[in-house]
Amino acid sequence: MTTLCTLQNLSLSYPHKIIFKDVTFTLNQGDKIGVLGLNGHGKSSLFKVLAGEVTPDTTVPPFIYDKSKEFTFFYVPQELPHLSDWDIENYFFEFHPKMGAIKKRLDAINEKLGTGEGNFDKLIAEQSHLYEELTKMGEEKIHAQYVSYLKYFGVGDLGRRMNSLSGGEQRKVALSLGLSAPQELILWDEPTNHLDLETIQDFEEELQSSRKTFMIISHDRSLLNNVVERIIHIQQGKLRSFTGTYEAYLQFLVEDQHRREKELDKLSNMQRRETAWIRRGVQARRTKSKKRIEDYSTLNQTIQELKDKAHKSVSLNLQASGRKTKVLLAAEELELKFGERKLFDKLEFSIAKGDKIALMGRNGVGKSSLLKILLGELEPTAGTVTRAQNLDVGYFSQKREALDDNETPWTMIGEGIDYVISNTGDKRHVASYLENFLFSSDEIKRPIHTFSGGEKNRLQLAQFMKHARDIWIFDEPTNDLDLETIGILEEELKSYEGALIIVGHDRSFINNVTDKCWVLHEGGLEMFEAGFSQAEIFLEAVRLEEELKKKQPAQKVEPKKANSEVSKMSNKERNRYNQVGEEIEKLEVQVKTLKDELYQTYDEKKALELTKKEAKLELLFEEWAQLESKLES
Repeated sequence: MTTLCTLQNLSLSYPHKIIFKDVTFTLNQGDKIGVLGLNGHGKSSLFKVLAGEVTPDTTVPPFIYDKSKEFTFFYVPQELPHLSDWDIENYFFEFHPKMGAIKKRLDAINEKLGTGEGNFDKLIAEQSHLYEELTKMGEEKIHAQYVSYLKYFGVGDLGRRMNSLSGGEQRKVALSLGLSAPQELILWDEPTNHLDLETIQDFEEELQSSRKTFMIISHDRSLLNNVVERIIHIQQGKLRSFTGTYEAYLQFLVEDQHRREKELDKLSNMQRRETAWIRRGVQARRTKSKKRIEDYSTLNQTIQELKDKAHKSVSLNLQASGRKTKVLLAAEELELKFGERKLFDKLEFSIAKGDKIALMGRNGVGKSSLLKILLGELEPTAGTVTRAQNLDVGYFSQKREALDDNETPWTMIGEGIDYVISNTGDKRHVASYLENFLFSSDEIKRPIHTFSGGEKNRLQLAQFMKHARDIWIFDEPTNDLDLETIGILEEELKSYEGALIIVGHDRSFINNVTDKCWVLHEGGLEMFEAGFSQAEIFLEAVRLEEELKKKQPAQKVEPKKANSEVSKMSNKERNRYNQVGEEIEKLEVQVKTLKDELYQTYDEKKALELTKKEAKLELLFEEWAQLESKLES
């Protein structure tokens, strides 16, 4: 087995926390590694050390980064940089800058040759040399693979600007970059955030068949269990390495925890005996041996270490309001349309206390719009929504609008007092409450802008769950959460007595928490009472149906008959098709601008405007897709 790189004596600390302390890590060729750990505890930092973006602390003995000749890496970050500078096709060069510099020089040479400027012979010689350089680098093959993956993931119109893409489309570009990269090691940082289930499954299949070495940070347990063969778990500044699947590692943790509990119980009994001995009178202390005193000190230290290593959990304290009303919300003949285009039509459903519903469907089918109707933020075009009297609905968004970066967890949660008081009368000290969300006493008075994305998400959970609700709506709750927190959230939601609606793509989470599944599909609502396992069969059938349509051989087009049902695009429809494309482009820019503004400062009027524009955008996409289907090949 070839060793690609080794890190020795790795220590990394910041003013507020220690990330790594005297760590050793070895990476072998062919490793498929899942990286676990609490948010803010070093997963992304490990990647940045490997990528050379972060310099470890100066230590004695010194940090050593030993690499083999075959070691090359490609880092796919959570957030793609410099989106405003590129279109989709040329964004490739943002991650291959040496090729990009040569390509830029070639473009300049070709322009000069076209206009007759400069020394013709010198320009031709330089042009030939540069093409040879690109050939050596494999630019043509790598770029072709990048474009091929874009098409595979359904990313069209490669001339679109990167900053006009949705979050899901940006992630598909990131997947294409990573899968087409020629480097030996691929570093994936939360690659499946914002992706639909179909794309995640396609990505999973690519990783399973890949011969590349890769390390992946992900909260998607199904993905981890299906693709990784080694686990690296970052805990308290150390790395624990485990060879095996994610599922096998979970079983190991359970067994290890039981072993620790038994050891702790044994040591605690020993401590009580020794404490009683050490506290005997002066006469006893004169006769005690030096070694026994030393052993007592070591025993206490061992017990403390075991306590520190014991598995911590997030106490979410999710509350139901105690309402006795069974049916909380009902919808009849629900319709939403824009102009003549309908996003969905004739939806009928009810939500009762205790319902745990997964709301699924492809990106752009109207899930967000439906949720906003349920929240009362968007009026349906037709139909009625009947709510129980004084219905209280909580909405957990993945956007973290509620966080003020200049505040501290203490001031945000306490709101000026030292206690958290829920509307059920429960009273807890702010420090104790935040400790249940894994925030230590030295963290709760730090400014929020110093926290990682995952820590902010956990903090918003703390804020979100202070109060009881009749219905909780979770929009992608597992995005940016570490696996420990996801596991605790999952257990809490299982025992929750109120109603839940969850929008997400984490298959394990949805399957474990919900017992019903609603799928928005072709303007209707498919309802599966047996939950995700039943809906999964339907979703797979839809996927296969679409694949068959793509592979269906082109048929000879017969002359159109008078009563033929086959219709070509009329001139009016063609004009509308072009017009819709322009409207989508403009609206996407407006939506992104509003989102950026709201992320900085929340404004109710802007939030309402964003809701309307997102609903309009979904309808335009629907209209554009239907018109495109009429285009002649």
